[in-house]
Parts: sequence; C-alpha cells; structure tokens
Amino acid sequence: MNKRSAYYLFLKRYLGWFVRPIKSKIIYLRKHKHMLVDFQNFRETVISCKGENPNLSCIYYLGITAHSNLGDLAQHYCILKWIKENYPEYYLFKVESDAVCDKRVEFFDFLKRYFVKDRDIIIFQSGYCTQDLGGNHPLMHFWVIDAMPDAKILMMPQTVFFQHEENAFRFSENHNKASRMLFLARDLVSYEKAKELFSKVSVKMFPDIVTTLIGLRQYNNPRSGVCLCTRNDDEKLYSYEDLDTFRDKIRMITRVIQKDTTIKENFMKIRSDLERYVWAEIESYSNYEVTITDRYHGTIFSLCAGTPVIILKTTDHKVTTGADWFKGVYDDYVYVAKDLDDAYSLCQKVLAKKLSYHILPYFKTKYYDGLKELFSKIMNEQTK
Repeated sequence: MNKRSAYYLFLKRYLGWFVRPIKSKIIYLRKHKHMLVDFQNFRETVISCKGENPNLSCIYYLGITAHSNLGDLAQHYCILKWIKENYPEYYLFKVESDAVCDKRVEFFDFLKRYFVKDRDIIIFQSGYCTQDLGGNHPLMHFWVIDAMPDAKILMMPQTVFFQHEENAFRFSENHNKASRMLFLARDLVSYEKAKELFSKVSVKMFPDIVTTLIGLRQYNNPRSGVCLCTRNDDEKLYSYEDLDTFRDKIRMITRVIQKDTTIKENFMKIRSDLERYVWAEIESYSNYEVTITDRYHGTIFSLCAGTPVIILKTTDHKVTTGADWFKGVYDDYVYVAKDLDDAYSLCQKVLAKKLSYHILPYFKTKYYDGLKELFSKIMNEQTK
C-alpha cells in the first residue's frame, strides 16, 4: 500500500468516528423539518376543505411511503390508484407515519375535531407493518385505533409477525377495539395469525396490491441473461459471500446483473413522479430471461414484466408464502428454491424453456375490483 492509499484509509477509518454522528444529526434534523412541513400542510388543507364544505367526505391515507424502496412506493402508487378509481368523490389526505407518531404535533387532537366517523375513512399503508421488529408503522396503527376505535378503517394487506408474545398480546387487545376495521392479511401465515390475534375484527386474505399491475402491460424487449435482485437488510438468509459465489456460478452459463428494489434517489422526488418510476422499474425486468430474488416486490415486478422468477428464501415467511398466490395461476413463471443449489438448477431449467413472456391479468379483477363492495358490506354489518 502506497502512502496516499494509507492516508485515505486513515481518513476513512478514524475521521469517520467524528463525521458519522454529525451526518446522522443532519439527517435527523432534515427528516424532522420535513415531518413538520408535512403535518402543517395537512393541517392547513383539512381546515380549508372542511371549513368550505363541512359535509365533505374524506379519506385519510396514513403511513404513506417515506423512503426509496420501490416495492413500498409501488404499493403507495397502487393504493392511490385504487382510491381514485373507487372513491373519486372523496377528498384524499395523505400523511406520513412520522407526522402521525410525533406527539409534538398533536395529530390526534387535531384529526378528531374534523373526522366524521359515519362518513370518513382511514386507510393504512400496506406492508410488513403488523410486527414488533421496529419502525413506527405498528405504533401508528396502535395509536390511531386507541384514539379512534369507532373509525372506519381499511388496513391494506399486512405481513403479521411477532417475536414476543407480550407484544402480540398488546396488539391483540388494541386491534380488537377497532369496531369497524377490515384487516387484510397478505399471506396464509399472516392470515391465520391475524384471525387468532384479532378475533373481534373482520380479517380477510388479500394479495399484495402491486399484483394488480400484473398483465396490464406487455413487453417485447430483447431478453438476455439473469436479473439477480437481492435485499440488503436483516431479512436476508444468504450471506453476501454465498450470493457472490452463486452469481459467479450463473455467470459461467449466462450474463447476470445485480440490483435491489431500493434505489439511490430521494423518495420525495420519486413520489412527485411516482407512475414513471414504478413502470420504469417494472420495465427493467423485461430485459431478462429470468429473475432470481429474495425480494417480494422483486417477484411481483418480474411478473408485471412477464419475466419468470425464482424465489430465494429469507429469514421469515413473507416471500415464500407470498408465492402461494401464484400457484395455479402463473405456474410456468414462479418457482421457490429450496436452497442456492436448487435455485441454480431451476435457473438452468427456466433458461431452456420457450416462453411467450406475456402474462394475463388476474389479481385486479379477482380481488381488488370487488374490495370497495366488500369493505362497504362489512362496515354496514358492523354498524348494525
């Protein structure tokens, strides 16, 4: 190592101890400032709209995506699309979970002054949010239900997982107070757990809402090689070294590109042009003969592009049980690998297939076109 390299290594290693805390503080302050602006805009809009029209029907969409994972942002896009198609006469308010959970802004005191329980609706963002692994979405659910137990609530599809029984019990007690909530679980394991914990709530099993995009567009791009879409978080099962070895093994037979559904772009910029970003991400998968992924939305994006997908296991049930939705629907396009050796064998098998790469829609018609009617029916039954 030359002197210049040693000098830069010194700066990176030792000055990082001073830089990282400062950087973290700057990020926190920016995020807090954004949250305050977000709530202030929400507050002013509510006052203005309700003041001009007290009988205005409103949807409060809480927990909108505030990071750069395109899977969660695609859920955000699809929920907005579903609301627009099904409740065009409603005024839509969108709020991030940070604004809901920060007690300094007194979100609930304000909302309860304007919320009309027999007319307005709360819709929660979908995702891995009914759990005790971290993040403030579970806290947001808890506090909203605690403050407004008789509100009409539509919980968009959730993965349910609790590490600790005491947390499961706390959420069970809390959610069962929601007298008019429809809870959607997005896989069989989550559905069974939700039915057990939330016995006083209407629980249904629904696929992830991003599945409504499958089959809406067809792609005829030239296809070549494998897209390896892998996560970079605590849910990953295989080590970076194992995945690197796996990638190099596939490169012996075809080209491989690596990516993730989280991109290096500010989420505010993505949200400002959401449709373009979501469909651009989907189209990127249409350049390959097969996708191999441990991302649930990597699976769905691949199918939206008409690309067969091999699913790698993660540390929990979310991705593999999510694949159960596609059994008997897209059998030639979805495979769950037992391990990396099996994934390699499946990759060879799929590469040898002659496929049209054209998939027909299914989930939008089968599930989401009827969700408004289902929700209305359950709300009417629970009101009686």
